[in-house]
Amino acid sequence: MKYLLQCLLLPALLGFTLMGAAQDAPAHNPAQWDARWIADQNAVPAAYGVYLFRKEFQLLNYSGPFIIHLSADNHYRLYVNGQFAGTGPARSDPANWYYETIDIGPQLKYGANVIAVEVTNAGPYKPRGQFSQGTALLIQGHSSREAAIINTGSTSWRVLEDESVHPLPVKSTSFYGAAPGDSVMAQYHPWGWEQPAYKDSAWATAVVVSQPLLQGRSANGWRLLTPSPLGGLQQERQSFHSLVTTQGITPEATWLKGTAPLTIPAKRKVHLVLDAGQQTTGFPEMLISGGLDAGIKISYQPAYTSSTIVQDVIRPDGGLRRKFRSGGYRSFRYVQLDIETGKAPLVLHDYYNVYTQYGLQDKSSFTATPATDSLWAAGKRAALTGAQDNLYNDPFQEQLQYIQDARIQGLALTYFSGDDHLLRNALVQTDQSRIPEGLMRSRYPSDDRMVSVTDALSWIGAVQDYLLYKADKSLAKQFYPGIRSILDWVDRYQDPATGLPGSMPYSDSTALSPITGEYLYALRQAALIAGYCDKSADSLIYARTADKLREVWYQQCYDAAKGLYAETPARKSFSRYTNAMAVLAQAVPPRQVKNVMQRLVSEKAPPYESLRAKYYIFKAMQETGVTETFPAELKVLTSLLEQNQTAAYQSSAAVANLFLLGITAGIQSTSYGFKTVLIAPDPGAAPTVNAVMVHPDGELIVVRLVFKNNRVSGTVRLPFGVTGKFRWRGREITLHGGPQEVSL
Repeated sequence: MKYLLQCLLLPALLGFTLMGAAQDAPAHNPAQWDARWIADQNAVPAAYGVYLFRKEFQLLNYSGPFIIHLSADNHYRLYVNGQFAGTGPARSDPANWYYETIDIGPQLKYGANVIAVEVTNAGPYKPRGQFSQGTALLIQGHSSREAAIINTGSTSWRVLEDESVHPLPVKSTSFYGAAPGDSVMAQYHPWGWEQPAYKDSAWATAVVVSQPLLQGRSANGWRLLTPSPLGGLQQERQSFHSLVTTQGITPEATWLKGTAPLTIPAKRKVHLVLDAGQQTTGFPEMLISGGLDAGIKISYQPAYTSSTIVQDVIRPDGGLRRKFRSGGYRSFRYVQLDIETGKAPLVLHDYYNVYTQYGLQDKSSFTATPATDSLWAAGKRAALTGAQDNLYNDPFQEQLQYIQDARIQGLALTYFSGDDHLLRNALVQTDQSRIPEGLMRSRYPSDDRMVSVTDALSWIGAVQDYLLYKADKSLAKQFYPGIRSILDWVDRYQDPATGLPGSMPYSDSTALSPITGEYLYALRQAALIAGYCDKSADSLIYARTADKLREVWYQQCYDAAKGLYAETPARKSFSRYTNAMAVLAQAVPPRQVKNVMQRLVSEKAPPYESLRAKYYIFKAMQETGVTETFPAELKVLTSLLEQNQTAAYQSSAAVANLFLLGITAGIQSTSYGFKTVLIAPDPGAAPTVNAVMVHPDGELIVVRLVFKNNRVSGTVRLPFGVTGKFRWRGREITLHGGPQEVSL
């Protein structure tokens, strides 16, 4: 196989019913921002608070769309005439504060209408990925007609602080970066506040707190507005799969389906553990009646063992059909309900999760063996669970976007759906996180300053991966100054005695060889990107710098006896990751590549080897064609799932999907924009391989192959205009657009 080959939804929702979704944003921006940020005049900007905003208005002779642009700090839920209409804004930072554009026309009617918005500021308990400049709401009508009716600040809005909700801090012995729990006293909630019939005459008038400021302009304040590049989140009802534990009462099976109520008698203690069937994410909702003086404690548990305890607590007020929903994302497989009733019985009409996910249309598939098919499903589920307003690698514990994990998850999602918006957003936001020294943060948006040389160099690789999927010269040129600043920064710390990277800030405890390999690989990729950006002189400089570094590294760290690169010049320790980097960065002489790869894959994977490291090891296997041990590597990933390891439920578990497509089915991009392909399958022991992935033009790449007696036959379908090669055991067939038979 060509050395250094440059190279990638919704699940079946078990009968979920659509609860409501934000509309995809129309391609409009306001011609002029006349609205103003508004808030409760008594709100303390940085304090925790839940605020309810209402706007009543009349529509006469109404027809057509009604487009609004809206944002909030921290988070909003939008209702139109009592119907849920959207949530946001997508997480961003103060210099690039996202607003959504929504057409609420379908929810409006002739005559009286109401828009109601719940705005939550989690204050000191806010998620680590959430920035804040103080509680506020902003809504701007798109046209002058809409603006005159709806604009915050220039039209009158009512507001009330919801004093029923308070934060419930999360107990954790490790880092926790997600939302707090909720403590709800139902008697203080203004029930029905989002409905048109509700009377808000006693509410205060919202006050203007600031004017909107636009990103890209000089301003003396923050929250600089920019349109969100993402479509709306989709929300669907997800019933619980089964009951694991029941104490104090035995519910009917129909209760889990929402078709029959569960009545808990007075003075009763009940303990229930519900199983969602798989790890999931969303906003659970509970519908109850009665239960005055009862207490309901809800504990969310992941599929794996964790010391983190996320809980919501509800104190009912005895009213009829009260609906409670969590204020922040909850990620879980199991939910434990501990209920204690007082003098009155409690009726639990329904309890379910509102599964929430960025709106992807999954068109992909993969089948080979039961083991690989199970791994494909698990990796896809993990990637989709973390596909929210950012790419969350760990939806339960952190809800943060790490560039190295987003690279894996984002590529997988584009292969599933052809929608690259989340991956592109992650690349842009990482670029926006740049610190003055020239590097960027490891995770962003995030209100901390975690910086790593490794992560900065991997961002260059993530850009290259994106371009191999989708040719986008304008984006490449946008990123190119950032690529240069990273490489210039590393070059500044070269050790004059060895010519290798020297001691530098933000390198943590990374050994000499790994960071050298990362830098060398980034130089190779930067040379390609520079050429694509019409920077031929820079491309040549990067290539020559890489060649010089390769020679020095080889002399300093290559161990001829072992046939591998050592972690340091002392040559006492070795790693699969470092040698995969050496292969990818062309640091291994061509005649020795196969030997190094065979030695690499013969090494047993250490138990601490991360999914990130496996990405580069699998990529080296794919690009060199040394893939014989890939089935064994997949067994290691499968064991993670079987043992309920945390890593199996992180979105970067989609590394399995990338290389089931890239190695087992053998689908690889060989030019920017997937204009040419190589299909070089390695089925292992599988008698058949069937794979479907989405090309960036929206068409499908389909591979359906049968393997028998060391031969392969079947069909391949490429989008028209795409060409390539089909390779099997050293022999090749030329491929063209459209369906075609293959036999070798």
